[in-house]
Amino acid sequence: MTTHPTPRHLLATLLPYLTTAGAYAHQIQTQIQSQPDKAEGGDNFFASALSDADLSIQTMVEVVLLGLFPQVRFYGEEHEQTYNTKYFRATDLGPQGDYLITLDPIDGTQFYLDGHRNYQVILAVLNHDDYEAALAITPGQDLYYYTLRGQGTFRGRLHQALEDCEPLRINAPKPGHLPRLANG
Repeated sequence: MTTHPTPRHLLATLLPYLTTAGAYAHQIQTQIQSQPDKAEGGDNFFASALSDADLSIQTMVEVVLLGLFPQVRFYGEEHEQTYNTKYFRATDLGPQGDYLITLDPIDGTQFYLDGHRNYQVILAVLNHDDYEAALAITPGQDLYYYTLRGQGTFRGRLHQALEDCEPLRINAPKPGHLPRLANG
């Protein structure tokens, strides 16, 4: 274990655990239970959704991080609901080079609860000035994307290692082929 793991090392190490967490979420999706809303009386239906999968995935990632990288800063979306937040060195951004790992255990929880496949497990590695890395797993589509600062974005299947992923290439649309936006 290194004192200051690189963003690539963090992603490569956490990928198998996040893939397992995604497989868990996919497996139990039809049986999942809602938790009481995060923001009681909140105005945003989507922002207040919380499920057992959110809490379980966050707990799993917290345990992995505390076991493998106890020196990291960590902020999980469900930090107020978990028992592990207090064991991390910090939950905020630190000085340059002291990364903060963030997690949205089920991005799109309401879609997840409604049975859609377009939810994601999203992990980011943030530095004081910008992001260093991000990983977005879409378990229901057997797909993930990752990016490393200054190196582009890559796409792969859940069974593939980072080095086996393909660079994401987006072709610029030809002028005149853009959809028109309706006024008003």
